[in-house]
Amino acid sequence: MDSISPYQPPAAGPPPVPVSGATEPSAIKVFGILHLAMAGIGVLMGCWYFVVLVTGNPFLNPKTPGYEAQLAFQQELGWVSALTGGFQLLLAGLLIAAGVKMIRSRPDGVRWSNRYAWCSIATKMASIVVAVVFVLPATHRMVGEVVKTESGKTDNTTMTVVRFSSAIGTIATPVFSCLYPALALFFLSRPNVKAWCRRNSPDAA
Repeated sequence: MDSISPYQPPAAGPPPVPVSGATEPSAIKVFGILHLAMAGIGVLMGCWYFVVLVTGNPFLNPKTPGYEAQLAFQQELGWVSALTGGFQLLLAGLLIAAGVKMIRSRPDGVRWSNRYAWCSIATKMASIVVAVVFVLPATHRMVGEVVKTESGKTDNTTMTVVRFSSAIGTIATPVFSCLYPALALFFLSRPNVKAWCRRNSPDAA
């Protein structure tokens, strides 16, 4: 009968069970990088709104028919450009704070990301209200003046197409732009992300 040698190493036991939240979820670094990229775009767009507000739209040509109507439209809605630019810079600031913290594996970066996401969705909803109440009527007036300048009369067919397309764009654009913050909310609210945040928060030490 074989006897067990006292020098034989003990048999290996079962592999250790991984502790929930011990491993950093990949979504932390992925959204950290995406947040910084989106913040860069947001800063450029926000600054562009203010540049146009101060210096005027460089794409407006004085020789273009309806130039005066387009210039009046831009001046009438200057406050909307300032509001939109402010929104862009605010959201970019939140994205930078969240992105830097998440790349550094700091759990409070997820909290900053959630702040960005809810602020972003709220500003998009506010943009829809502003567009419907102020931008669409001004757009219809401006297009009517442009069409009248070009043809000498108001073209009802053209105006109907413009009203329809502007209404669709006014609603669809902000709704589509809610996609990224909604995805951030979804993936950064998964159970493994919450467990990692709880385990690595200062209060857990």
